[in-house]
Amino acid sequence: MKKKLIAVMLVLAMTLALGGMEASAETAKHERVYVVAAPDGAVLSLTDTIHLENRDSLDEITDSTMLSGVQNVNGEQSFTLNDGVLTWEAMGEDITYQGTSDKMPEVLPVVRFMLDGEEVSASELAETEGDVSVEVTYSASGEHPALAVTAVILPEKGISGITTENATVMEEAGYRALVGWAVSGVDDEVNLPKSFRAEFHADHPEFSWMMTFVSGDPVNYICREADKRVDLDLQTELAEAQTVLQAMRNGETIPETVGKTKDIVPKMNELNDGLVQLSDGAQQLTEGAEALSAGIDALNSGAKQLDGGMQTLHNGAEELDRGLHDAADGAAQLCAGLDTLKANNESLNAGARMIFSAILDSANGQLAASGLADAGFTLPELTADNYSTVLSQLLEQLDPDKVKAEAAAKAEAVVRPQVEAQRVQIQSAVEEQIRNTVLEAVLQASQTGLTVEQFKAALQAGQVSAEQNAMIQTALQEQMASDEMKAKTEQAVQAQIDSLVAENVEKALASDANAVAQLASAESAYESLNGLKNQLDQVSAFTSGIADYTAGVEQIAAGAGTLTEGTASLAEGADQLLSGALQLKDGTATLSDGSEELLSGSNDLKAGTAELSDGVAQLKENIQNAEKSAAEKLLPYVEDDLGRALDLFEDIRDRSADCGYDLRSAGMDADTVYIIRTDLK
Repeated sequence: MKKKLIAVMLVLAMTLALGGMEASAETAKHERVYVVAAPDGAVLSLTDTIHLENRDSLDEITDSTMLSGVQNVNGEQSFTLNDGVLTWEAMGEDITYQGTSDKMPEVLPVVRFMLDGEEVSASELAETEGDVSVEVTYSASGEHPALAVTAVILPEKGISGITTENATVMEEAGYRALVGWAVSGVDDEVNLPKSFRAEFHADHPEFSWMMTFVSGDPVNYICREADKRVDLDLQTELAEAQTVLQAMRNGETIPETVGKTKDIVPKMNELNDGLVQLSDGAQQLTEGAEALSAGIDALNSGAKQLDGGMQTLHNGAEELDRGLHDAADGAAQLCAGLDTLKANNESLNAGARMIFSAILDSANGQLAASGLADAGFTLPELTADNYSTVLSQLLEQLDPDKVKAEAAAKAEAVVRPQVEAQRVQIQSAVEEQIRNTVLEAVLQASQTGLTVEQFKAALQAGQVSAEQNAMIQTALQEQMASDEMKAKTEQAVQAQIDSLVAENVEKALASDANAVAQLASAESAYESLNGLKNQLDQVSAFTSGIADYTAGVEQIAAGAGTLTEGTASLAEGADQLLSGALQLKDGTATLSDGSEELLSGSNDLKAGTAELSDGVAQLKENIQNAEKSAAEKLLPYVEDDLGRALDLFEDIRDRSADCGYDLRSAGMDADTVYIIRTDLK
């Protein structure tokens, strides 16, 4: 019967292990780590048995291992082991081998018996009676999450009133076992059990052993299956859900998404846009009804005034008819005068062009006689189209500041080497000045009460002791030899050289008659060219003005012709207007009566549209508030709870991979089960 109980335990453990491992590789590695442990989790012995499943009947199988003492336990196949690479001459058969290691298992069970509040061993428990609690916890040495199932074989007698937590009591043919489970290596927030316990009354019970089955592969298998079945980028889905809810909460347009929300987002935006359009339309309808009512009211008043104004209209129509005939005559005279002006347009334009051409010829002559071409300047012929660009380029080249800067650069190229040749003398003078400054600071620090001049005089007169002079000279030399003082000296020397160069360049420019003459000539040419450009700009503006004037004359002349034709048509229309005015007077009475009824109906319409607008605005506000409220309630769950849950899941999934005791070869299916026997005596 005891064998039946053990068989049930093994079936349970193996079911929890990798029953779902897919056959996706040529070779599979089935690892069973047999451990004998003490109640406190100490390892007494460990043997790792590995079955290499040769699915494709390969002649040679390569495996990775860190085990020592490797031996074939189920055949005669030979192997070689080189730097952790184990090569088997498989000859088409499966391989089963064993080895050992001092590496700690991922999880080890720890069992504690408490008798009336005090910890006792199983052996001590067999010699007494009382209330007992037994707790099995799991010490984890690795970072891989693992599922652990433990069966504590219960004595046939001596136990009564047993209660359990995260465990159950299994009975088989009179034998009982306390079976509990836990998951190690996961965050406390996952809320999975880390241990199990039981309480009972003990009367000299004899506990002998317990069996624990541990594997991280079921956790990894469950995570991988969840990933496959969900078939979503959960982080993207979660981020998009947050974006949608945040936009709903803030009353903003929801951005497009690509996940599960991609179909609902356009509909949500369409709903919100429709609400805005409906509200705006209702408001516009209300405003339109108000405007319509005001217009009808004005129409009603106007209709009453219209009847009285018909005679005035008739009189005005007669006066209009006479006036339009007079206007037609005046338009004909205007048209004739404009035709005369139009005939002179070409003469005006030709004269303006001749003036501009003559001034351009004069300007080209001035440029040719200016000597700029001999000075190396390019002087293309000036035209109405290019004069502005050509003169602007010349002005830029003759800019006095630019010419002076170029002359100064040439002078500096001569002066600087001359000054640099005196660097040794300049540096000596600067160093002497700095040395005196440093010496003054040293004298003050040594409290001699002497100035530099006084110290040198006293030293010359032999009034300074050798020891004091040595101390002062040592301090002086140390400061002068420092990197900081050297940098200051170099900066002062360079500043002195730059100052002398600038001073000598100014002197060289002032004393060079040729340079002075060039600067004066450039400045004079610059002013002349600038004046010439301004003159040409004015002439160009004049020529453009003449062209604009003549174009305007043509447009007015064309309009005058149209006006002449139009006034004749207006005169004919005035006669028709007079006839229509008489007919209109008869209809004004009917219009006045109908406008009264129309005014009453428009007032009813205005009241109804105002009520509709208020209702639509309330509907819009209610729907938007509902969206905002729902988003505010859901956001904390999406941002905090779901986000944290997803992070925990991905952490468990990532850490549960490659959870073997021995090494696992890349691309090889593998599973690992720890079978741990704990001797309780």
